Amino acid sequence: MSSAPLTVSELSDVLKGTVNRIGTVEVVGEISGYKHYSSGHHYFSIKDSGATLACVLLSYQARWVKFPLGDGVKVIVKAKADIYAPSGKLSLMVDSMKPAGEGDLFQKFKELQEKLKAEGLFDEANKRPLPDFPKVVAFVTSESGAVWHDFTEVLKTRGWSGTAWLVPARVQGETCPGSVTNGLKLANAIPGIDLIVVGRGGGSMEDLWGFNDEGLVRAVRASKTPVISAVGHQTDFTLCDFAADKRAETPTAAAELIVSGQIKLREKLKLLAAELARHSPKAKLQSLYQDLDLLNERLDGAAQEVVAEYRHRLSELGSELHRLSPKARLGVTREKLNQLGHRLRSAGFESILSRGYSIVRDADGTVISTSKGVTNGRKLRLKFNDGEADATGGS
Repeated sequence: MSSAPLTVSELSDVLKGTVNRIGTVEVVGEISGYKHYSSGHHYFSIKDSGATLACVLLSYQARWVKFPLGDGVKVIVKAKADIYAPSGKLSLMVDSMKPAGEGDLFQKFKELQEKLKAEGLFDEANKRPLPDFPKVVAFVTSESGAVWHDFTEVLKTRGWSGTAWLVPARVQGETCPGSVTNGLKLANAIPGIDLIVVGRGGGSMEDLWGFNDEGLVRAVRASKTPVISAVGHQTDFTLCDFAADKRAETPTAAAELIVSGQIKLREKLKLLAAELARHSPKAKLQSLYQDLDLLNERLDGAAQEVVAEYRHRLSELGSELHRLSPKARLGVTREKLNQLGHRLRSAGFESILSRGYSIVRDADGTVISTSKGVTNGRKLRLKFNDGEADATGGS
């Protein structure tokens, strides 16, 4: 009687157990497809000419790695094999690693780079300046994927007015160098061609390796039309980048280079238009009107100040004339006379009599000013404020 079939999970557990029993092993290989995430974990593969194995280096183990990691670096990893059940993927969980020299691909890259550099293929003196205002541009790249769309979208949104041609080519694998080289020939044959872009999206060293082919690199340098190399991303370099007249970090960066001349020209035209408008007859007339208005305001202000000053002066002169006029002087003299009369009246005997005093005279009218002059039986005449009265002196 046959046994019941295993479930996928059961078989996965069996395989996982079998793999785990292998224990820790040391494996030498070349890093490929290296990625470092913000979590601190590192994901990559190690490969040789016959096989590739996925690797995971967790952050707490990565802190012990004291050399730079990246594609093409040859390493010796100490790891345990494991199967991740949800995806069924076999991975090496790395415990530690150490460098084992540069990888074979990277070594080939450096050797060819030195050779072509020695020939002067990468000399800056041989590089041609890009046209400021390219009208016809060809992009040698894959017709599938987002690269062509992203490239043309930048041209469109920046208002570029030229024509862009897609020259389809295989940009990965063994057929890549020949396909891109043929694309360069086709692009150079386009009537009125001004600029050629060769590019693709990023990838591992293996994905980009076709752009390190010696024949393709020489074809880029030999192109009759200036070439922008836009292969990979910011950190990825190929020999095509060194041979091209200009390197762009990405295909969209290449599109920005193409439109940069038109953008600068538009900005310059705007500045010139503004300058021209500033010096136009209309602008000059407006400026003169403004100057005239300002002068009128200043003139009005100055006139008002002068009028105010004269009014103040006339007021002072009027006051001075009034003060010196006969009528005013007569009034002042009259006031002084009144004051003097008042003072005289205050000093007169009538004023003294009104305060309770009296004048004593004898029958002859002689004023008696001392008590000795009032003798017994002497007839006296007393003058008061309100009249006179007779009196007789007594003892």
